[in-house]
Amino acid sequence: MINPLQSRLENSEAVVLSLIKELRIDVSKPTVQYQLNEHPEYPSLLAISDSLNGWRIPHETYRIDKGEYAVEDLSFPLIAHLGDGGGRFILIHNITNGKVTYTNETEKKAVMEETEFLKKWDGILLYAEKTEHSGEENYRMEQLKGWFDQARVPLLVLLLLVCVAAVVNDTALSMAYGALLAVKLLGVAVSVLLLVYSIDGNNPFIQNLCSLGKENNCNAILKSDAAKVTSWLSWSEVGLFYFAGSLLCLLVNPQSVALLAWLCLAALPYTFYSIGYQIKIKNWCVLCCTIQGLLWLEAFAFLMNSSFTLDIPLSVLPTVMVCFLLPIAIWAFLKPFLTKAGQTKHLKQQLKGFKYNSDLFHKLLTGQPRYAVPEELKAINLGNPQAQTVITMVTNPFCGPCAATHKMLDEWLTTREDLQLKILFTTANHEEDARTKVARHVTALSLSKDGKYVGEALNGWYKQSNKDYDTWATQYPVHVNEEMSLVTERQKAWCEMAEITFTPTILVNGYKLMEPYRLEDIQFMDI
Repeated sequence: MINPLQSRLENSEAVVLSLIKELRIDVSKPTVQYQLNEHPEYPSLLAISDSLNGWRIPHETYRIDKGEYAVEDLSFPLIAHLGDGGGRFILIHNITNGKVTYTNETEKKAVMEETEFLKKWDGILLYAEKTEHSGEENYRMEQLKGWFDQARVPLLVLLLLVCVAAVVNDTALSMAYGALLAVKLLGVAVSVLLLVYSIDGNNPFIQNLCSLGKENNCNAILKSDAAKVTSWLSWSEVGLFYFAGSLLCLLVNPQSVALLAWLCLAALPYTFYSIGYQIKIKNWCVLCCTIQGLLWLEAFAFLMNSSFTLDIPLSVLPTVMVCFLLPIAIWAFLKPFLTKAGQTKHLKQQLKGFKYNSDLFHKLLTGQPRYAVPEELKAINLGNPQAQTVITMVTNPFCGPCAATHKMLDEWLTTREDLQLKILFTTANHEEDARTKVARHVTALSLSKDGKYVGEALNGWYKQSNKDYDTWATQYPVHVNEEMSLVTERQKAWCEMAEITFTPTILVNGYKLMEPYRLEDIQFMDI
């Protein structure tokens, strides 16, 4: 059965990607998937809205009373939320002559009757448009990384086929031998899919395979006791060892074909066991049935092989043993890592609901001492001065993580009107200290220039690779008076009082952001 949550995740990703493509906005597919999946409310309209904000895509969300619905009032493309089927999204390209042209995760520019759409639609719409600032930073680089990620599996398969072609002696290649190689390769591929399912049952590709037919339920078969030889060894693993080991035997020593034929004959009774069990429980596993079919195809391929003989040369036994032990050794090495990775993925999904619980976050946050930031500290103020949410960043001008944090906060301020940012500096507060020079300079800028100019100056400082104060000060000149030394002295004393031991330190409304939360975790939380 298809996991409903997984289906909704794919639905949201597909619709957002279609919207971005329709608007011709430069946002890569990996970025869309990452941004949506990291949102604590994903899959939801809020996750889509916040992600669009991050890519500087203006949009509005509406709830329309169906009684007041008028197609001429709509602008396209738009995302519509359907209330049926657990809540899904579609991208509507246009509505004309009573026909709705739409796209979802399985259909591209399909058509449904407008009356059918109105029955399913719950009245919620999201309209977005493109501006000159819309898109993601480093789009080309992210797109290139996405292409490399997508090409990994095809390149691995291609490399395997090239290796097989290089090993096979073309002059000795018969139709029967070629058929055996093809069956073995397919057996390895299907066995790998079965193992992928055992590690990650929510894999979209495997889910689609297992959903073919009305009575298919791979989970009922593969998660049962009948799918295991022992508590630590599954039939899927045995299948991989069999097909991979025998494939290596054929490639390294074709004379082992007689011994492999006997092994195939010994494996045939298992096909009756597997098919019989599926008949008994009235459920079918597409991948399991494919394996049984390949075993019988393999048997016929052996019968077609003119070199088949009942005599098994003892000289092939060492080679056969090595060929079968090699896949077992490789899998024994990889299995713990793959299993842990699969468990971590599921655990991460489960912990999201706990970690991103706003009530719990507020209790943990406000259970600490609160540190006010008085006016006398002359903190750098950026963002909306009227915002109720105040983030205070205690920074060191020469701190690498501080530069990354400042960049993140600066991006937030460009897309959000509900944040106010205060910046304080931790310094040694003496003339020879380079940190003190930068802190006093920026503070002087904040008292004489507007927030936009100060923000540009801070960005200019943190973007420098060599952190050259003299060059930067020339670009953003200001008179630094004696008052600035008093300000850095007060900020130094405040940092000692607040027990600031590392930078950057983040405070939310006066409370220190505590473990296990990071700044990026609270981006979409109700704070």
